Amino acid sequence: MVVQEQRAESSFDRYIAEVRAVWGDGKDPQLPYKIAALMEKLFATTSPDDPWMAEVIRDGKPSRELYRDAGHGFIQMAHVHKQGHNNTPHDHGPCWVVYGAFSGLTESTKYQRTDDGSQPGKATLAKDELHRLSSGTVKPYLRGEIHSTNAVE
Repeated sequence: MVVQEQRAESSFDRYIAEVRAVWGDGKDPQLPYKIAALMEKLFATTSPDDPWMAEVIRDGKPSRELYRDAGHGFIQMAHVHKQGHNNTPHDHGPCWVVYGAFSGLTESTKYQRTDDGSQPGKATLAKDELHRLSSGTVKPYLRGEIHSTNAVE
């Protein structure tokens, strides 16, 4: 008789299955918001002691790919940012992105472009919105939305 050890499905495994289930052709304009809701659910059902999250926290890598889905074309990243880490305003080209905080507090600033875009590589920006991503909070940024993040705590 052969006995196979069964690994318990993690909250992350369930999250990825749920993302794959709602992805469809990836063109639904509501998809970023659906994924944000799934990520909020992931954070609500994950303990810092869950093996996958404990590893992310223990390793403390500023950037880590957790999952890449070649069939659907999405990537799930994890970032561990120490207090004071920030990045310059940017967008994600033709892609949208969902930012969320498992713990701590990250400020995410959204900008509006105030120039006409006529000078390649240059942009003039004005702060438009400030989002405070506390534990369990998630915010999607749509295609072309310029934003920056700052790890407050």
